[in-house]
Amino acid sequence: MNEWTIDLHMHTALSPCAQDTMLPGPVVERCLGFGLDVVAVTDHNAVENVRPFYEEGKEKGLIVVPGMELETQEGIHLVCLFDSVEALEAWDETIKPLKSKQINDSRYFGNQWVVSRAGELLREEERMLLDSTSISVDDAIPAVHRFGGLCIAAHADKPSYSVTAVLGLIPDYLGFDGIELTRHMPRDEALLGEISRQGYRYVTACDAHDPDQIGEIHCAAYLDHWSLGELALAMKGREGREIIVAR
Repeated sequence: MNEWTIDLHMHTALSPCAQDTMLPGPVVERCLGFGLDVVAVTDHNAVENVRPFYEEGKEKGLIVVPGMELETQEGIHLVCLFDSVEALEAWDETIKPLKSKQINDSRYFGNQWVVSRAGELLREEERMLLDSTSISVDDAIPAVHRFGGLCIAAHADKPSYSVTAVLGLIPDYLGFDGIELTRHMPRDEALLGEISRQGYRYVTACDAHDPDQIGEIHCAAYLDHWSLGELALAMKGREGREIIVAR
């Protein structure tokens, strides 16, 4: 098995809660500087900045996984990952009618910049991204799977916007591919026990909204090679694949 240092939850200047400095060049360079092998770009309910980050990473030697942080109609955040930019964009097309029609007010919620690979601010996304979609968590997970993607319960230990905050537990029937815990919160022994009972290994991520939040490695995957299929095995500790976290 080979070790892959991973961070599967990261935002760009498109997410209104992120800094305008979350641009392809600086972000990729910082990730490489800390020794990361694989990162995922996961803006809130949007995919427009994935391709420039993917292309920058490909040239510089960083694997950038195409993704999105989806907010379901219940207010649950899901990290959705795909094998290719094309698969992500095709999936995004199917859920566009389910996205919020509210217009963003950047004075209160922040700018939503679509950027070029060179870091140019091309345009502002008008649609409010910090809002729930109208797809349920029950429907979102199989929808992601139909496009070959993986669905991870984002920051499952947070008191808001998480599956445990909304539903009070992690229902077995939902069929998550993995569970993410925040890297800085105290661990809840009951939640850890439930994660283990369901056969998951949990991952941690920086959930960076600012380049300075990208830091030391805290999560690694032991895989035969990099692929989402291998990652799915590791997040369940199957066939010798494994996830190791700093805490």
